[in-house]
Amino acid sequence: MSLSASPPSRIQQFIPTKESLMDIVKNSSEYSKIVGDHDDHESIDDYGIGGYMPVQPQQILHRKYKVLRKLGFGHFSTVWLCENIQNNIYSDKSYLAVKIVKAASAFCEVATDEIKILGFAMGNDRNHIGRKHIVEFFCNFTETSVNGPHVCMGFELMGPSLYRLIVQSDFQGIQLSGVRSIMKQVLRGLVYLHNSCRIIHTDLKPENILITVNECYIRKLVDAAYRCNREKVPNECENEDYDDFEELNFRRNKSYPEDDFMSALEGHASRHTREVGLYSPMWVDPNIQVKIADLGNACWADKHYSHEIQTMQYRALEVILGANYSFAADMWSVGCIAFELATGEYLFCPKTKANYSSNDDHIALIWELLDGIPKYITKRGINSHLYFTSEGKLRNIPESQMRIWKLENVLIEKYKWRKLDAIWFSGFILSLIEPDPDLRSKASTALTNEWLQTDDSS
Repeated sequence: MSLSASPPSRIQQFIPTKESLMDIVKNSSEYSKIVGDHDDHESIDDYGIGGYMPVQPQQILHRKYKVLRKLGFGHFSTVWLCENIQNNIYSDKSYLAVKIVKAASAFCEVATDEIKILGFAMGNDRNHIGRKHIVEFFCNFTETSVNGPHVCMGFELMGPSLYRLIVQSDFQGIQLSGVRSIMKQVLRGLVYLHNSCRIIHTDLKPENILITVNECYIRKLVDAAYRCNREKVPNECENEDYDDFEELNFRRNKSYPEDDFMSALEGHASRHTREVGLYSPMWVDPNIQVKIADLGNACWADKHYSHEIQTMQYRALEVILGANYSFAADMWSVGCIAFELATGEYLFCPKTKANYSSNDDHIALIWELLDGIPKYITKRGINSHLYFTSEGKLRNIPESQMRIWKLENVLIEKYKWRKLDAIWFSGFILSLIEPDPDLRSKASTALTNEWLQTDDSS
């Protein structure tokens, strides 16, 4: 798909004052948590030349999309709930999320690459079972503001992310029936991206897997936006749309949580405060539907845009070592996500210490969980000499500081899982975090894993 620039309009162009910029920044919703940016608001300093596009409710984009409210923001863009005013009847494209990229040329170039990948992914094989697990990309266009030209992309309107689900679980994770359902859908989506499209996502994490919501949920979101715009009190209404979790069928054991998402988020700043033995996963309807989102960092199998990929906690061993990467890097991330969904905690959470780096710690955590890393793997990658000796030992962390704690035992001892559940689940995870990417499970193979076929009632 090609970029199409609409002619600039003096009538529609919004000339911001400092006060109006403050309103834009404050008018954020919980969607910023959905897409993975956990700060409250974007910086007003980013609303300069080459920066964010100043947007206000009721503004018309591309002569057809009326802005209703801001859904969130990221480092490169803001995201807005928009109504297609040229649609006479309701359809799945009546309301959409429009991502508006910063105006600097570097951001425009990245957005252009993203549009090429999105266009190919949407049009490649419409009958593939995994395509429905990729967030729909509807359109792209260009808008001009006082800060420059902005690439805009329209996506289907989605609900919260899996990160939100983990927070709602009080960082206890969700029951295995829900994890299985979600992982099957993610893997089907990856079979489509990897096998049919030859695309590597490169940034899979809970924040980039979104929950599909129904028409009732969307209507509540839209009605809240119209009411807030009418009353001109957006900051008082901005969270109304995500308070009703009954629409999404989440519950803690047999009852819904008393607190809404925001109070849960504010009360749990750390993922690692739980004591051993206090494990109570949240029930999630196994019929939950999810889709893979944010191909902004994706690349082609035969054309990489960066050597440094993936968010740290989900980064594959070969990426840390600076070795070649491919689809297997995504599979490593899937293993990390599955563990996090099931337990509420990161599989690997590396930290920088006085005597070694976060990469050293990351590799040590992998070593401890897998009871070592094959010597031939320690020789791969342009960075391997920084972390391993010629004998394949850790260079910067002495063995005396290491504690081998295999995944099956972690699940049993820390999370108090039943032994059979721990055996099945650890087998699934270990197939996804195999140190040798050539031996790691592919998405199609992972779908046939025994754990995904097991019955929760057994």
